[in-house]
Amino acid sequence: MGDIIKRIILGLAGVLILAAVAYGIVMLLFNADFSGDDEEPVEIGNADAVVGMDESTYEATIATTEARPETQEVADIPLATPVDAANDSEGNAADAGNANTVSNVDATVPESGMVDKSAPKFLISAKNITVDMGTEFNIHDYVGYADDVDRDVDLKITGEVDTSKEDTYPISVLLTDDSGKTTNLDITVNVVPSSGSSTPAEGGASAPTGGETFAQFEEKYKEDNTVLGIDVSRWQNSIDFNKVKAAGCEFVIIRLGGYDDGEHYTDRNYNTYIKDAKAAGLKIGIYWHAEEKNEEEIKKSVAYLLRILDGEKLDFPIAYDWEDFLHFEDYGMNIYDINNNYSAFSKEIKAAGYDCCNYSSKNFLENVWTNGEGDKIWLANYTSQTSYAGEYYMWQQSSQGRIDGISTYVDFNVLYTDKYKLGD
Repeated sequence: MGDIIKRIILGLAGVLILAAVAYGIVMLLFNADFSGDDEEPVEIGNADAVVGMDESTYEATIATTEARPETQEVADIPLATPVDAANDSEGNAADAGNANTVSNVDATVPESGMVDKSAPKFLISAKNITVDMGTEFNIHDYVGYADDVDRDVDLKITGEVDTSKEDTYPISVLLTDDSGKTTNLDITVNVVPSSGSSTPAEGGASAPTGGETFAQFEEKYKEDNTVLGIDVSRWQNSIDFNKVKAAGCEFVIIRLGGYDDGEHYTDRNYNTYIKDAKAAGLKIGIYWHAEEKNEEEIKKSVAYLLRILDGEKLDFPIAYDWEDFLHFEDYGMNIYDINNNYSAFSKEIKAAGYDCCNYSSKNFLENVWTNGEGDKIWLANYTSQTSYAGEYYMWQQSSQGRIDGISTYVDFNVLYTDKYKLGD
């Protein structure tokens, strides 16, 4: 009996010794990994540590990051606390036009330092769409959208459209950005019998059947502090600038060219227009049709523009004209990117000794452009009296003007001399 008790005691002692050794090893490892004054960051991989992010949003964020390797790892994106659904992080009411916006969380984009404060927005949209029977319905032909920082906004449609049957089809379009903010738009699609209409033949705009004459325009907008003019491109066909000048027009802004489908081009009428307009005694400016996706493309475009311009003296700032907001999502950009592109364009133009301005409509000036360079704004707003509250030095008041010397519609512009004086 004594030997049995002795063996039991020795066995228990061994177990206790092994337990003590194991405990000591664990403590050493713990101290080696976690000792020190600096606290380790919490990785976003731990979904429970992310305030306000549900599982589906987390999975979508991971998937988007893996699809875009140039974006910094998701673990490095700090997330803030959720914001109220009707407001952004600064308490400002969300502006989504005719869409319903829901905001979830703010997220910082590492490469720019920008905070995702806004839900994605529809840049171009409609509550009612009419589609001809037998044609393919593609929502991207009717809406354009963007986010402040997400370059690949997710779009989902609820509802179906059958273009083989004449009917009315309600659909809902949902935009979702990387941080889970959403914007919803309800649209009614009307499928109707084909109208048989076709697009105008290439080579010129439609012949005027209405609109406003330059004399009527002059009567309304000619003041002591205004100068009136037009802007043109090849769509105006052959122009008699002597007749244009005799009608009372004082300046013309000419499209030099642009960047389209990855290629630079010179407007086919640019050289003739600028020579004839100067000979007629008109003040001259130019604009650039922009579709660049990044700063590298911007620099190449400016180099091309300057080569074609060839040191020509101008009376106006060179205008940057981005108009493809209907297909903005196809360019892989966010709102930050397009503003950065304009800034790059402006700096390159100024470095060449010219001034620069941004041409855009009221809608996009209010919802896209930030004018970080503080450049002059050429406003497009086709109304008798604009409600745009920002600063602008020139106003494109109409796209359906009629003037002697031009056989098509032409844009009418009001330049304010108290904001920009033309040289003698």
